[in-house]
Amino acid sequence: MTFIQALLIGLIAGLTVLDGNWLGEAKFREPVVTGFLVGLALGDVTKGLKVGAELQLLWMGATGIGPTAQLDIGTGGTIGAAVAIMTGKGAETAILFGVPVAVVMQFINTLLIASYSGLMHKVDNDIEAGNFKSIALTHHFCNWATFALYSLVAFVAMYFGHGVIQAIADGLPAWANAGLNGVAALLPALGFALLLNIIFEKDLTPYLIIGFVLAAYAGQAITMVGITLIAFAIAMIIYQIRSNQGTVVQSASALDDEWED
Repeated sequence: MTFIQALLIGLIAGLTVLDGNWLGEAKFREPVVTGFLVGLALGDVTKGLKVGAELQLLWMGATGIGPTAQLDIGTGGTIGAAVAIMTGKGAETAILFGVPVAVVMQFINTLLIASYSGLMHKVDNDIEAGNFKSIALTHHFCNWATFALYSLVAFVAMYFGHGVIQAIADGLPAWANAGLNGVAALLPALGFALLLNIIFEKDLTPYLIIGFVLAAYAGQAITMVGITLIAFAIAMIIYQIRSNQGTVVQSASALDDEWED
């Protein structure tokens, strides 16, 4: 990897941390976006988009709830896509390097934010003094410091560590590669499961089944298993409709009784 390419990867990683701060929710941290940008920087946009999309499926259910910290998907997706393109491997290698990076960078980010707490006393004093220019400078300093740290970490990892990364990727035994391929196939399903655990409604079960069957049998002949699942989903929908009709009739009857009283 050349110096310029490593520098561009570092800038992309820094860009992801500005998302949600200076840039609002521009979604630059999403793996499908960073995959495109990394592919653009390394000259393989198609592979960058493919790896980014697969990482997106993995992380789409990674949501921070309450005090639980979310994984740093921006840097993890950036490094993962860069490693996959650089080594000529697939999503399994992106996951091998991207997930640990996401965990480590989230830990570093937590320490960084904790270090900024000392500046809050200065901001409190500036508020009392009405020194709003100083407050703005403090805000910009924190953002630039975070951007610089993320960019530096990604640049150093890619420029000075690409030889080690290549050696690790090439030195994996066949059984480890097979296991990573299995994990790469399984983790998108885990991402969907995490997402459904947050937003899923049981009344939507039949539609989930129908969508799954359509996706599973796209471009091939449907088997009896698929037909059975679709029939089961239709039966559930009919049952839901009839149950709701019964509820509506009961409600209308109760309303009529109330008017008679």
